[in-house]
Amino acid sequence: MVFRDFYLLFAVVTALTFGQPTFGQSTFGQPKTFYHEDTLKSAAVSVKVRFSHMKMPMVLSGSEYDTLDLGSDGAPGKTVTAYIDSDSMQIRNDNFPFEERHHFPLLLAGRKYTLRLRFNNVRAYFSPEYIRKNSGRTFVEIPETFELANILLMLSPAGQKAGNMVGTGQYHDEVAAYFKPYLGHPVFKVLDVPEARYMTNYYEFRENSICYEFSGDKLTPSRYFLVYGSDDSTYANAFRNRIELVADFARRSKFRDFYQKHLPYYRQLIAQQTEWSDLSGMQKWLEREFVKPKIDCLRLIFSPIIHSTHSTQRFGGFGDDGKYFQERLLFVSGPGDGHPEWNDQQRRGSLAGIVFTEIDHNYVNPRSGDFEAQIDSLFSNRPFWSPGREADFYPKPQLVFNEYMTHALFSLYVLDTFDRPTADFLIARREEMMVNRRGFVKFREFNATLMKMKKESPDKTVSELYPKVIDWCRAFSKQ
Repeated sequence: MVFRDFYLLFAVVTALTFGQPTFGQSTFGQPKTFYHEDTLKSAAVSVKVRFSHMKMPMVLSGSEYDTLDLGSDGAPGKTVTAYIDSDSMQIRNDNFPFEERHHFPLLLAGRKYTLRLRFNNVRAYFSPEYIRKNSGRTFVEIPETFELANILLMLSPAGQKAGNMVGTGQYHDEVAAYFKPYLGHPVFKVLDVPEARYMTNYYEFRENSICYEFSGDKLTPSRYFLVYGSDDSTYANAFRNRIELVADFARRSKFRDFYQKHLPYYRQLIAQQTEWSDLSGMQKWLEREFVKPKIDCLRLIFSPIIHSTHSTQRFGGFGDDGKYFQERLLFVSGPGDGHPEWNDQQRRGSLAGIVFTEIDHNYVNPRSGDFEAQIDSLFSNRPFWSPGREADFYPKPQLVFNEYMTHALFSLYVLDTFDRPTADFLIARREEMMVNRRGFVKFREFNATLMKMKKESPDKTVSELYPKVIDWCRAFSKQ
């Protein structure tokens, strides 16, 4: 089979582009679409197409549709080859990590089609070496750019008004004192967003900071391209949109010196977070209770000044063996120094609850999706299940159910993991939080029911108990 370079085989190319990719700079890269004028012709009724990660070509046959389409996630050096009769044509993914589309006029057995080949944009790229090195591992870390983002948010006028970050303590005071001379920097003006937009901007700015890392005084792209943002096609987001101001602030304030000076403190917190979180233990427990997903790598990312704003982000990509590599990033608060009246087990269990109820969403949410219609029917009755204001953050019925299930699952975990007095303490606190502070008013009944079901059927997994749980919800809501 003859492979010809795409640009040699098709000399006339009409390209619709929307800017040049200057990835990592303030001018964003853009998706590209190419419309090719030369017609691909074959007497056959099908064309074969193979992306370089595929072992065998895929046959695209003519049908009632006018467009034959095939796409794959982009990757450095990735190619796609179209086989037309005895010839072939190959395209290289040159717009990575942004989307790249190619449209070809196609004539199959005398009928006109359009052949559309796509390299999809990706939110992250995991090299084969990275996958081999990190599969089966867990990490706890305070990334340098993540701490920078949190410090900027804490010091910003909007952050000071919101009060959603740690506001006391030795580290907080050291941050405030060190960076006080730089509060007039223009980065704080752009971070001073209206209250209605603050939380969206907060998460977007904080979490997209991991898409960069320091190279000297410069911020350069990491393996992550986008967590989420205002434009998925260009990766525009609250952090990247302000990247030049962020880098200038870091340089003028000598942030990197501050970070290096506090490395011993960060390492101490990381050691404590690692021990108390027990990511590996949690993952094993959850994989015992749920068939899927298989998470290959967990990264717990935290800052000493995050108070109670947590989230989970999913990333993935195909390895050389064709298997899909899954990584989860958990953004949580640190160990903290609160509640001196608690014993070590109680503090450990409280921190475990923060981490566990982020990890378990990765298992609960897919399983809940298997019962979407039933759950939506039952949990659309919001005044019954979730009249509290915080529940407004969960606009869909299934999201409300998932909150019930993820936090009730933590009760089962602590019963298996901690001594009974500690487990009782943690369960009582969980129920108080869910009912009185978060507004999931039927959580005590839901939690007690799940614990009872598991006790009566210890050989059944939580995944297997789902139909029974939903039946109980239906009967309970009619009382």
